[in-house]
Amino acid sequence: MIRKIFLIGLPASGKTSLGKRLAAEIEFPFIDLDDEIIKFSGSSITEIFEESGEDHFRILEKELLEKTIHENDQFILATGGGAPCFYDNLELMNHNGVTIFINPPIEEIHERLKGDESRPLLKDHSVEELLEKRKPWYERAHHTVSSYAQVRNLIT
Repeated sequence: MIRKIFLIGLPASGKTSLGKRLAAEIEFPFIDLDDEIIKFSGSSITEIFEESGEDHFRILEKELLEKTIHENDQFILATGGGAPCFYDNLELMNHNGVTIFINPPIEEIHERLKGDESRPLLKDHSVEELLEKRKPWYERAHHTVSSYAQVRNLIT
């Protein structure tokens, strides 16, 4: 059985909601990498970006991804949208478990993001720009899905 499952994709693609649902169903711990960064740093993602910059955030992200992988035998982990694109994180995840690119229709992502001001990179970039920039990494995931049913079928 797969023991370490990494969910990657754009902000608001459903990584956290799908991950929590699947984790409850298969009785795996659910970990949100952004939440781990917030707990470790004592600051919100927005505060880290504003006070220390994206480079500092990406270094924290890498360190906590490695820590999570090495300290846990099994989990479902939702990464931040950019996590696979920096510091060979995607290769690390692919080597240590199964990566799943959550890729719902772009219209669903826009709908989920309405009124959401909490995502620092979306202040300066459109969802389409982020997808174009990140797609080469996302497409190197082991699997690409667009729904919970597809994720569940891969895992169970």
